[in-house]
Amino acid sequence: MTSPHSEDTILDLVGLGFGPANIAIAGALTEQWADEKDGVPFPVKKVLFIEKYTHFRWHPGMLLPDAKMQISFMKDLATLRNPKSPYTFLSYLHSQNRLISFINRGSTIPSRKEYSDYLSWASSEVQANGVDVLFGHEIVAIDAAPENTVAVHYRNLATGEEAVVRAKNIVISPGGDPKVPTILGSVAEHPHALHSSAYATSISKILETISGTSRPLRVAVIGSGQSAAEVTMDLRNRLSNIPSASRHQVDMLIRKGALKPSDDSPFANEIFDPASTDAHFSTSSRQLRDMKLAEYKLTNYGVVNPRTLENLYEVIYGQRLDTGIAHRLGDQGVRDALINIKPYTFIAEVNINNDSARVTPADLLLSPDASSTVDGSKPVFSIKTQNTIDLTTEKQQYDAIVYATGYERSTWINLLKHSGIAVHFGLDSLTSEVRLLPSTEVSPSIQPKLFTASASDSGSSSPTTSGSAHSSPPTSPEMGAFASEAQKRPKCQEVFISRNYRLLPCSLVDGGDKKANPFTPGVYLQGCEESTHGLSDTLLSVLGVRAGEVVRDLLQHM
Repeated sequence: MTSPHSEDTILDLVGLGFGPANIAIAGALTEQWADEKDGVPFPVKKVLFIEKYTHFRWHPGMLLPDAKMQISFMKDLATLRNPKSPYTFLSYLHSQNRLISFINRGSTIPSRKEYSDYLSWASSEVQANGVDVLFGHEIVAIDAAPENTVAVHYRNLATGEEAVVRAKNIVISPGGDPKVPTILGSVAEHPHALHSSAYATSISKILETISGTSRPLRVAVIGSGQSAAEVTMDLRNRLSNIPSASRHQVDMLIRKGALKPSDDSPFANEIFDPASTDAHFSTSSRQLRDMKLAEYKLTNYGVVNPRTLENLYEVIYGQRLDTGIAHRLGDQGVRDALINIKPYTFIAEVNINNDSARVTPADLLLSPDASSTVDGSKPVFSIKTQNTIDLTTEKQQYDAIVYATGYERSTWINLLKHSGIAVHFGLDSLTSEVRLLPSTEVSPSIQPKLFTASASDSGSSSPTTSGSAHSSPPTSPEMGAFASEAQKRPKCQEVFISRNYRLLPCSLVDGGDKKANPFTPGVYLQGCEESTHGLSDTLLSVLGVRAGEVVRDLLQHM
């Protein structure tokens, strides 16, 4: 779609991204529009959402056969906020004539494929109800603009054409970016190394490239969580269909002693309730909030759903059965791929074998199809590992690597600190770390803190938060000027956020003259506030409730 808006038009809200979080906000807004009483229009009327993908998509790389969601269908985009909403999962089922069939399943847990289709349906429904969405456009810059607005610059990815729109409020919902462990930094761009988020959309091409050999293939899966387990079992199924003189193998490299089940017991699950968001936000100190996050880590991080664990163990047990039968009766012709779970594994080195691959990062930049030049007759990677218990080392060759290592959620930091509104939040392009704090910790005596690096730190460039970026110094600086600049470099900046997900500008924090250059546009953040709003913030559990809180806050500030 071509934007009907221009810089002369002032919108009430611009949403950066159009994933589940912003779809939920769009749905809550259209419900308000439909519920206008006495002819008084809801003040947040002119809205636009900008999305880089050409159509709605939700984790396409993990839409694996038979993969299930980890939550009840009632934790959808709207039910917990408004069970009568037209955007509930039940409304979706009814519209698709599958409501009775879903009930007959006897489970409240939908498949991941069906939930993805539900989100796509909701995306279309809110657009049909008056929400403007620009697909295929990326955010270029954000600047302060006249009349207490924010200017959002965006680019059409197909044509390169740029445009600007102004808004009274923006909501940043960036989602997560694949987390690349440092040890994989030198190989992450290789076409046979991929994050689990791209698995389903990329693995077929990789296996096609390396399957033209009679030797057995070996793939490493790095990680111990749900995605790693699902990828491991799917790889086994795919490899089992590739002819080979002997059995292919999938090695699951984990740091723990065993795969651990996620804690989805009723009492533990209350940590994802909306009331827990209030409790976490009002917790009196960052240390206590961190302690609470650590206590409930097994509900979400580095753990596997018990049903998936049972299925995986059945596969492992079947392998042991086949081995026992073969040992007693001889080879029975079993050719299913083997899964090897390697516990207590520390990855010491990952290298590309020079004699097996003719692809360099430069090749990949010039030609995305460079993977077709990989020599499938030899393994691509060499991984050196050490057992953290007995300290033995091992070097193994692999044809591909899948790393299921989670996500980073710091895109908003880089976007904001390089924007024209950064100064209003005490940030600039040299800020190396941003610490998000709840507004409950703001007092008249608190001022945004900038901890400057000491002279001994001036050469350091490794931030303590993932995903934060440094700007390069000016070209050919005077040595004295460079040293002075390094000493003034902000090392850590505290940014405060309200309970309703609105970032607080310095004028509301520092206790100074609030009439001096006040920044009044609302800047809302979605899906990045686990440290302040609790474990459910990056998940789906409170999307509907959170959307209602943001919309109410918008109304209060209009």
